[in-house]
Amino acid sequence: VYNAVDLSVYRDDYAVDEIDAVRSKFNIPQSYMLYLGTIEPRKNLLRLINAYAMLRKEEKDVPALVIAGKKGWLYDSIMEAVEANGLSDDVIFTGYVSSEDAPKLMCGAKLFCYPSIYEGYAMPVLEAMACSVPVLTSNCSSLPEVSRDCAVNVDPMSEKAICDGMKKLLFDTELCDTLSKKGRALAEQSSWDVQAEKLHRIYDSLLADQFNV
Repeated sequence: VYNAVDLSVYRDDYAVDEIDAVRSKFNIPQSYMLYLGTIEPRKNLLRLINAYAMLRKEEKDVPALVIAGKKGWLYDSIMEAVEANGLSDDVIFTGYVSSEDAPKLMCGAKLFCYPSIYEGYAMPVLEAMACSVPVLTSNCSSLPEVSRDCAVNVDPMSEKAICDGMKKLLFDTELCDTLSKKGRALAEQSSWDVQAEKLHRIYDSLLADQFNV
C-alpha cells in the first residue's frame, strides 16, 4: 500500500488566470521548469543548476528554472552556483510556497525536475504527475518505484544525464504528451480511495485467515 495524492488539490484543470496569479506573485515568467521541495544537499540542486547551465549553452530559448521551497541546511553552495554560472536572471528562488499555491505552480510548469539523491517516498513526483506535468527524476532510491515508466529517469550523479533529460522533455513534444497522460493515470491509481481499498482487502484477508472465515 503506497502513499496517496489528493486529486482534489493536485489536478490539471486549474484556470489560466489562477496559474497566472501565482506566477505574478512570485515574479515567474510564463515559460519555466520547476523544482519544488526543501533546498538542501540531498535534493541534488547543485547538479541540477550546473546541468541547467550546460543546457543553456547548448540550446536557445530555454525556460527559466524555478526553485521553489524553503531553505534547509547547507544551501549556500546552491546559491553560489547560480552566481558562478551567471544565472541570476534565469534561476528564480521563490522561498516557501503554500499548499494552495503549489499545485497551480506545478500546473504552469513545462516540466518538473526532481533529481534527488535519496527519498523515502517522493510525493512531489506523484503530485506533479497528478497535474499532468512531465517529470524528470532520478533512477535510484525509491524514485523509480514511485515514477515507474511515467517519467524520464536519469543518473542523479551525472550533470550531463540531467541536462540530456531536461533537453529531451523540452524538445520532444510526443514524449511529453505521452508522459503527461501516463503520469496522470498513475496518479489516479494512487488516490486515497484506491489505497484505502487495498488496505481494506489486506485486513479482510488477515481476519479471514485468523478466524477461518
